[in-house]
Amino acid sequence: MAETLLSGKGLKKYYDVSAKNLFAKKKSDVVKAVDGIDINIPKGKTIALVGESGCGKSTLGRLLIHLIEPTEGEALFEGKDIYHLKGRDEKAFRKDASIIFQDPYASLNPRMKVKDLIGEPLLTHGMKDSKERYAKVAELMSISGLKTEYANRYPHQFSGGQRQRIGIARALALNPKLIVCDEAVSALDVSIQAQILNLLKSLQRAYDLTYLFISHDLSVVRYISDVVYVMYLGKIVEYGDPKTLYASPKHPYTRFLLDAVPIPDPSQKNRTKMIVEGDIPSAINPPSGCRFRTRCPQAVEKCAAEEPKLVGDTVSACACHFPLV
Repeated sequence: MAETLLSGKGLKKYYDVSAKNLFAKKKSDVVKAVDGIDINIPKGKTIALVGESGCGKSTLGRLLIHLIEPTEGEALFEGKDIYHLKGRDEKAFRKDASIIFQDPYASLNPRMKVKDLIGEPLLTHGMKDSKERYAKVAELMSISGLKTEYANRYPHQFSGGQRQRIGIARALALNPKLIVCDEAVSALDVSIQAQILNLLKSLQRAYDLTYLFISHDLSVVRYISDVVYVMYLGKIVEYGDPKTLYASPKHPYTRFLLDAVPIPDPSQKNRTKMIVEGDIPSAINPPSGCRFRTRCPQAVEKCAAEEPKLVGDTVSACACHFPLV
């Protein structure tokens, strides 16, 4: 069993909804983006977080590195609650945890040169000597697959894949232990996605990195992850190792996600698929009991009356009254 680097317990993030919002029924309405989640991230592993858009994946990722404040719960990084860190401890955590954003076009300041974009975290954390800083930037560019002679260029002079490599180099600048990859390859062409994924894996081996990999693409997740957490409407509904989870999903929602992935095999065209209709319910007023019941083809009265608990062990678990066999 790998040592735990970061764990979240009872994490909640609620957003107050203004009465001016057309979808709010009363002033006390809140969006339950993350609603009571426990998650464990072992050191040196890649934990994947998957689910449809709007399920709260990115919010959970930001909670786990304290980019946003929780409504409730705790997150322990190497045994210390990150929400109560002060002074040197907080600064040390900021160096140990980093993030790669989804959109390489929007996450880079268009008015800054690449050497300054990558070197900004170094400057912020005390590396004032420009020669030393730019030497480190050149090293980061090289290991991220960028030519060092491009250091004086601006972001608009790069392709999408190159910009994401800039984001990776910037995330690596302070030698972090944990990197949150928030849909880090979703905006890229498939061939470029493969290059970036291979880069991330090689960097993980070289620098003993730990990843929280957020994605909606299950084929990408299968390739890179050690454990997969499936999220629906602010809740974790299932988790397990990719091989077992993909071969034999227990939660109907996981089965739905897997059946939605195209398989380039003519012999599989007539395979039985689980068809789920309807849209994700509102996070302001989620369904009672099981939140997936309004779209689940096997839902019964018990599903509306009682919320299923996440039952299992440290290896796998499922939150369903009637798990699939």
